[in-house]
Amino acid sequence: MNEYRVTKYNPAFRDQWDHYTRAEWTMFKDIGETYSGVLFTREEYERVEEAYVQAALSFLRESGLSSIRIACIENRSKQPLDFDNDSVLPLDRIGEIIRRTLREEIYCRLEGSECFIHFGWDYYMYIGVPHPCPRAQARAAELGLYVEEFASPYVEDEAKS
Repeated sequence: MNEYRVTKYNPAFRDQWDHYTRAEWTMFKDIGETYSGVLFTREEYERVEEAYVQAALSFLRESGLSSIRIACIENRSKQPLDFDNDSVLPLDRIGEIIRRTLREEIYCRLEGSECFIHFGWDYYMYIGVPHPCPRAQARAAELGLYVEEFASPYVEDEAKS
């Protein structure tokens, strides 16, 4: 499995412990706040959110995958959902799931036998795919995201299952 951390955070601003050292927005609820003298707007949020969606879909498509399973769903917003744990959804539904997860309306992991998309705190996304995806990595960079080889901290230990 090839695993990546895909984020809006430039790795040049990480310290020796891999902590990001700049003050930046980390969630949807930060809209309206000011960071480094710049107002964080809904338009900027939606631009970055869409970049995450497109990057994730690029990795899945380049890997030849057409669907992915919902795992460990938590409905934080208590809004009605038309999917549940173990629902297998086609890629055209995944953008909605990613957006709702990034906005912290829900939490879930997206998993398949050969892939995963996991989300962490502070707008971190981890992607695992069966082979390298150079076109998806280039697409993420075009969208202003950074792709680093990095193991997801959210992979469940198979031995515990």
